[in-house]
Amino acid sequence: MGNCQAAEAATVVIHHPGNKIERIYHPVSVNEIMTSNPGHYIALVLTSPTLKNQHGMPLKQLKLLKPDDTLLIGHVYRLISFEDVMKEFAAKKCAKLGKLLKERGGIGVGMELKRKDLPNASDLKPKLNPKSGNCSSVIKVIINNKKT
Repeated sequence: MGNCQAAEAATVVIHHPGNKIERIYHPVSVNEIMTSNPGHYIALVLTSPTLKNQHGMPLKQLKLLKPDDTLLIGHVYRLISFEDVMKEFAAKKCAKLGKLLKERGGIGVGMELKRKDLPNASDLKPKLNPKSGNCSSVIKVIINNKKT
């Protein structure tokens, strides 16, 4: 009668894109994994005990690790492509820009604009789409409205 569940818990689990799961039975550096998987970052999967998603399941968050960090036994990690990381950063930046524009009524290049200074300030609202990952249309509208 073996204790195989204890052996499975004593692994570093890495979820690859494409649903491949890699198990490593000793601590390993993030740099080693990133070197063997170019174009990918390593993230620690954190489960929030208090936050829930729309289905009532615990919310999972990812924390990007530095190359000099060590993957520890008993933790679950995920490989994330460079493109996915950049999309997430762009979406967060766009959401911040949208919030700032909403609060201040618009920002030009080095100059704040009031809502009354914009001819069609209501046109800005539909263009704020943080999920698109592209804020250039918002910035273009502000610059174009500033010139007129």
